[in-house]
Amino acid sequence: MANEALPAPPEYLSAEQIRLFERLANRVVKLRFTVPAVIFLESVRPLNFVGSQAMLFFAPMVHALFARHEYDLLQQALERRETLGYFADLLEAKEQTQIEREKAEKQARKAAKQARRAR
Repeated sequence: MANEALPAPPEYLSAEQIRLFERLANRVVKLRFTVPAVIFLESVRPLNFVGSQAMLFFAPMVHALFARHEYDLLQQALERRETLGYFADLLEAKEQTQIEREKAEKQARKAAKQARRAR
């Protein structure tokens, strides 16, 4: 999606971490969980470092379910408070893009339907 106006990622995130956050954001938007996710992120923002340390504690158990490398990348990124704000902004930007795309598709379907009726 080349025309997305995505927020600038924090400079401390690696390219791999940025791609991981974008994949997570795409999945959240696709499942239509953007609003609950943003509310959750904003409510836990003051506790993000504690959360990242809890992720470190539970890592041995979670690695059995998730890719170790990606989980570690996520845990490291969440040690910085700015990461949650970036992810919330990314979710909102991708949600807005999705809404605009759906509106355009709906208008195109409506125009096609009206063109068929006019014939």
